[in-house]
Amino acid sequence: MMKASAVGLIVLVLLFTMVAVMYGKSDQADAETIALQSTVTVGSIRTEVSAGFERVAATDQLALDFNPDTAVIHVRDQTSGAVWSSNPEDLDEDHIARGAKKLNLQSQLLLDYVDPQYKPFQLNNFTGSIKDKRFTWEKVDGGILVRFEFPKVGFVIPVRYSLEEDGFSAAIVTEDIEQNDKYKLVNMYLLPFFGAGNMQDEGYMFVPDGSGALVRFNNNKQSYTSYNERVYGADESITKLNTRSNQQYIKLPVFGLKRNNHAFVAIIHQGAYQAGVIAEVSQKNNEYNTVYSYMNVMESETNLLMEGTASEKQIQRMSETLIGGSPYEVKYYFLSDDQANYVGMAGRYRQYLIEDQGVHASNTFQKEQVPLLIDFLGGVKKRKTLLGIPYRTVEPLTTFKDVSEAVNTLQNNGLNNLAIRYEGWMKGGMKDQVTVSVKPESNLGGAKGFKTLVDDMKTKDIAFYPVVDPIYYYKGGNGFYKFFDVVKGISRAPVIKYDLRLSDGTKNRDISPWFLLNPEAVKQSLERYSTAANKYGLERSALQHIGSTVYTHFRKDSLARDEVGQIWEQTLNTAKENLSGLMFERAGAYTFTNAESLSSVPLYSSQFDSTDEAVPFYSIVISGLIPGFSEPINLSSDPSHYMLKLMESGTYPAYRFIAQDGSALIGTEYDSLYSANFDVWIEEVISQYEQINDALAQVLGQEIIGHEQLQDDVYRTSFANGKSILVNYSNVTALINEARIEANSYLIQ
Repeated sequence: MMKASAVGLIVLVLLFTMVAVMYGKSDQADAETIALQSTVTVGSIRTEVSAGFERVAATDQLALDFNPDTAVIHVRDQTSGAVWSSNPEDLDEDHIARGAKKLNLQSQLLLDYVDPQYKPFQLNNFTGSIKDKRFTWEKVDGGILVRFEFPKVGFVIPVRYSLEEDGFSAAIVTEDIEQNDKYKLVNMYLLPFFGAGNMQDEGYMFVPDGSGALVRFNNNKQSYTSYNERVYGADESITKLNTRSNQQYIKLPVFGLKRNNHAFVAIIHQGAYQAGVIAEVSQKNNEYNTVYSYMNVMESETNLLMEGTASEKQIQRMSETLIGGSPYEVKYYFLSDDQANYVGMAGRYRQYLIEDQGVHASNTFQKEQVPLLIDFLGGVKKRKTLLGIPYRTVEPLTTFKDVSEAVNTLQNNGLNNLAIRYEGWMKGGMKDQVTVSVKPESNLGGAKGFKTLVDDMKTKDIAFYPVVDPIYYYKGGNGFYKFFDVVKGISRAPVIKYDLRLSDGTKNRDISPWFLLNPEAVKQSLERYSTAANKYGLERSALQHIGSTVYTHFRKDSLARDEVGQIWEQTLNTAKENLSGLMFERAGAYTFTNAESLSSVPLYSSQFDSTDEAVPFYSIVISGLIPGFSEPINLSSDPSHYMLKLMESGTYPAYRFIAQDGSALIGTEYDSLYSANFDVWIEEVISQYEQINDALAQVLGQEIIGHEQLQDDVYRTSFANGKSILVNYSNVTALINEARIEANSYLIQ
């Protein structure tokens, strides 16, 4: 017996030695060093399972392992060998994190919540659930479901982890969340340390701020406020006392992280309307660089009482918990080597838009020339007097005939690939009643003149987009009334919106305030208009604000922001059935399925102190998919620099004009456009367009497949047809591999 035991012991030692030799070498470039327990065969690939973990799901490309003691998950990329962990493997070696910050590192969920007096608290699922073994788990289709119980505060939050063929999904199952009557959830932060890079790693975090921005690992910016912004911007029904006037907003529900030779891109697949994105650098709370998302389920606002008086005071209000109508789900896709960068992330997100969201490439502007968008202002309200008696009338800035003549001028000068966006064409001009039918303004040419214009645009093969705003409420009528049809805030009073001064972000009381239509009214107004436009014979419309504005409707049975976003999607689907071409300005990703074209696409980030550089992520995503037009070049403070930005990002040019002399704007809310006369600008437009067309015509409709900074202020953008555009923003000539790029110029290769 002793002999047999000895032999058995020798065999075991040999087996463990063989395992150590075979599997002791991990991916030196990036993957964590993890103690190995066993191997599992997945398809034809033999993969490791870490000590203490169980294999709970696998595909040919990915494997999902779960630790039933710590609730830590590992996602193994079978092709690259990278291991992505929900929590840092070396967290015990973190010498910065203390107390709750240290415990957070062992957590997969962080919670913000309030007590009955709305006093805020924070909790992590390690302290609240895992440490005391107050969680259960079970296998489900493609993965596992983990129920985290928080007995001290009365929460139960289920989280589902699952695999697709090449993607990993993490979801908060919102319909099964439990709360007691005492404590209420505010924010739920999902996988806050997934794939985090430590202080020895190289890489960056990608955040979708405006055009896109990078936060470099270990950038020594720990003293600055961490990046933390809401997807699709702030809730417009919430009163904000101070707002940055130059801030860009998140238009795409996506974020990413590059760690050494590997990367992931994370897409907020469900619940994006109530989501936010955070990026934190090392040395702030711990030794890790991490980017993650959260779901907001309770809003707050600060109201001013007796504003502008000596007795002015602030009151803080909180909403009820609004979870919305869908799970909160984030899908992670993994990239390696030459795809492990923000261009690869954008490409994988574009693939998701096509395959998962049904976005189709637009073929509207498939001509030899670069598309050109001209935005005309039609009629605006102006105060006049007659025999000393004041009255308000619609001042014609660009009549229907003026638009046709301007198009003739452009085409006579060889500019043929045109899109016309026309604001203030309807009865009452700009900022009037909610538009529900095709009733043109008489001072612009009336019904006959508008019909002539529409027919003329069709004959000349011009993409004509009359502008309609189904969101902003300026004046009652057409079946809509302020008492019944505008959005209510947390206080249940109508939400009043003000234009903000560029200088300090305060209310500009020289411009009339407005309201927001409630979601049911938005749906009704746009359905009525699109049906009427279809019967009239209009093929296209530009829909204002619905592509960039989402809000909660607070009432007795409030509509959460996620529910409102879903109403937007349904409403746009109906509009697309009636109008074949829809244009959206400053558009969020939820419009892409129904978009023929986009205007005012973001070309800059907000330049927050916490970020390091802007990147053209948004432009890369839509390249070769949806035509994107710039902000008006003629309103830019530096048109030459802005034109180079168009070339770098593959964005098409746009201008904003009026046909009348700028003096017609005196006494209106649009006097800032005093230098926007079309006739004055036409020669400059032709000259600038020739430069832009020279560069972009060679890559027209092409997907961007590469973007890099070659040296300070010099960038190269590569396109699918093999062409590249090099842009030099500096004031000196740049030499790149013997190629000469003049100062403030470009080169096509």
